[in-house]
Amino acid sequence: LKRGDHEASVSHPSAEAMAAPRPLGVALILLVLAQAWYQVTVFVGSSLGSPHASLLRRPSPSPVTRFAEGEEGEGEEGEEVVVKKVASPFRGVDLDGDKLDNLDEWYADTISGSGGPPTGFMKDLILRSFFGTWRENGWFKMSRKYTGHKGQPCENDHMTAFETFKQNLKENKRWMGQDDGKGWFWLVAGQNPGGLYLYVMKSPPFGERPLALIKESNVDEFFEKVNWHMLFVRLHKWNLWGGKATEFPYPMMWRLRN
Repeated sequence: LKRGDHEASVSHPSAEAMAAPRPLGVALILLVLAQAWYQVTVFVGSSLGSPHASLLRRPSPSPVTRFAEGEEGEGEEGEEVVVKKVASPFRGVDLDGDKLDNLDEWYADTISGSGGPPTGFMKDLILRSFFGTWRENGWFKMSRKYTGHKGQPCENDHMTAFETFKQNLKENKRWMGQDDGKGWFWLVAGQNPGGLYLYVMKSPPFGERPLALIKESNVDEFFEKVNWHMLFVRLHKWNLWGGKATEFPYPMMWRLRN
């Protein structure tokens, strides 16, 4: 086969065929244009009438705002807008650790309830803090020998813990720290790796979280009028700081032995 014959046998595309766009190229160009148009409608949608214009449109002022600014909308003439103020939760009296001059008011909040056994979370705290035994050094050892179904706590276990707490106060025993002679029991919340627990002191629990004051001379008044919800509120307050520490607040072995 000669060179001339070979060139004659190979067909070359015509100028019209070379000028005609291929379908794939047209599709890619249209895709790019569509993407560019989408970006334009998103960012300049308000001027182009895009459905995304509502995302960019500044929200109209509420009736309360219009009323505050002195504007009157259509059909709103004479309409009064009432703005209700939500009251903050009652937190009760706070203690000043430097002075401790409002203990009577703080005690009044303590006995502002209807008394009786605790409920809710305070009920569980009483259980884990007074259901068990006390060691010789005065520290409490929690028991998990519950008498309920499959070893779970039952109402009898809760009442046992509650009565133990009450008996300890009436018999003036199993409290921690030193007695300052002021005639108060302090119910205190502590925390260790095992969680929250309660214990009793007879002096201000600096560095800890006080929950209640109980009169040593009238323990029954506390149990007849205690507001357990107020104790739960105090559980979320800060610890008691201030004053001057004159005694180590925890039992020391040499004092217990003497």
